[in-house]
Amino acid sequence: MINAIIDNILLITFLPLWIFLIVMCGRFLSVYVNKIILYALTLLSSFVGIVVTLLTLTKIDEAVVWSIPFIQIKKFVIPFGIHIDKLSLIIALVLFVISFLVQVFSISYMKDEKKNYRFFALLNLFNFSMAALLFSPNLFQMYVFWELVGITSYLLIGFDYTNKEKSESSKRVFLMNRIGDTALIGGIILSSYYMYSYVADKSLAGMSFENLNEISILLSVYTSSPEFYVIAALFIIAAIVKSAQFPFYTWLQDAMEAHLPVSALLHSATMVIAGVYLVIRLLPLFTLSEFVMNIILYSGLITSIICSVLASVETHPKKILAYSTSANLGLMFIALGVENVKAALLFLIAHAFIKSMLFLELPNKDNKISNAGFVLFILGGLSLAGILFAGFCTKEYLFANLHAGITVNIFIFTSFLTAFYIARLSILIYKHSEFIKNINIIEIMPITALLCLNIIFYYKLRTTIFYCISSPFYAGIAGILTALLLYKLGMLEKLNKTPRLIERFYNNCVSNIYTKMADFCNYMDNKVFANYKPIRALSATLVNVMNWIEINIMNQTVSITADALKGISKADSIMQTKNVQTYNSYALIIITCIITLVIISYKLILEYMS
Repeated sequence: MINAIIDNILLITFLPLWIFLIVMCGRFLSVYVNKIILYALTLLSSFVGIVVTLLTLTKIDEAVVWSIPFIQIKKFVIPFGIHIDKLSLIIALVLFVISFLVQVFSISYMKDEKKNYRFFALLNLFNFSMAALLFSPNLFQMYVFWELVGITSYLLIGFDYTNKEKSESSKRVFLMNRIGDTALIGGIILSSYYMYSYVADKSLAGMSFENLNEISILLSVYTSSPEFYVIAALFIIAAIVKSAQFPFYTWLQDAMEAHLPVSALLHSATMVIAGVYLVIRLLPLFTLSEFVMNIILYSGLITSIICSVLASVETHPKKILAYSTSANLGLMFIALGVENVKAALLFLIAHAFIKSMLFLELPNKDNKISNAGFVLFILGGLSLAGILFAGFCTKEYLFANLHAGITVNIFIFTSFLTAFYIARLSILIYKHSEFIKNINIIEIMPITALLCLNIIFYYKLRTTIFYCISSPFYAGIAGILTALLLYKLGMLEKLNKTPRLIERFYNNCVSNIYTKMADFCNYMDNKVFANYKPIRALSATLVNVMNWIEINIMNQTVSITADALKGISKADSIMQTKNVQTYNSYALIIITCIITLVIISYKLILEYMS
């Protein structure tokens, strides 16, 4: 059974990569790729992922780990493999379900795109990256696919690279995420260093999740408080950057320049939850310090309230939902800050279904929306506001597990703002969009499926968790009524300016910090290193060495290779005598050589085994 599970997980992990390689290599070699085959392969990959993860989830009771040594330096070993448990399977199931529905939507949405083969190929590469990240058995392997997720998202956001604005936005997203990536690899290296230097069992330096409880305790023992806090802070920075938390939430607004299906896939349910997933995985480390847990808690609190306020004054529909994503991820951080993983995970699933549904329901490129699509948007918005379906019960369940105090009050205020900006967005769409009666069946089907999943999840939770109608529900009702009242008074659209405090923080504080850092690096480069004679001499020496290598090794290698190929081609042309007897003799020589090599190899193997 375990071997079957491992084989199937490897299948769903590498199948999207295989399809990506088929499509891209086919286009590179100028082989025609039929669109029907492209769509079928892509949908098949996600559908197989849904089936396998669902079946595995029903069969598995405890974690299954399989790994092989990948990098070995003396006693330091980094393994490569998979780690399967209920957490990774649940998030992988959400990934494949939403990927499948977004891919169905994309068939119609991207039908007029000239290079849609590249779009679907990148969707497959993203699925591979996320699945490999979720099933990584250690932090080193997770970091590799963490980077690949970032690269794939950069390619998808900048898919229309001829558009300067979208290209620049994708670059800003990529550069902002480098902060989190650098923090993550820094935390991993520091943790691994302490494990290798002070612990007798060197295998713990591989930072496997299977041994994370033991690793966490040993880190707290062998590090001083400042060192422990530095390691924890690096991991937290990596998580809050990837999940677009304060003060790094701005990259998510740039990411909204991507095509609508990309926004629905990457920035509502999959890529951004990688940060939440990292925090859940590293909770054994974080829970050793109340101070660290408070950082996670207050990071979520600050993000949820700031991004909710910003969503309430934004006018661009996609950016409103982007701020909403950061705010709701902040609520998940609040749940993790109070050590309630179950509440965070349930809210993550509900948010994934709701937010991807809302993105797909936004008006199309021509600012048109169907009547049915607008009704579905209203239902999804009410669920996000905590009024209906899964959004209602998961938000109430999370609220019931919070401690009394400022956390509860901020949660209630955030619920009010969520309902307010969703109602405001619905009114803006109603006023400024063109409504059409025709329904695109291919586009409306995945949206309806997401609503059905939202309802099914709600009925499933009704019998498994305890919750009741409380303050967040009433705050949501108050938020909707406030939006309607302001609309009646003609004041709703006047809320379109960023609050001055937040604007000043980024313009005066963050911008100045980045500018000072850039000026300092420029000064060190031009005034210090450029005028330091040993460094200048070393640079000149390196340039001369590289120049010699290029002329005498690289160029000569190319010339020798070209001459060798010419010689082989000339010899081959001489051997083409068009004589059958000659060809038979060639075949006899080749077969004789192969048999001789097989006999020699067989004897060597026998000698080695004996």
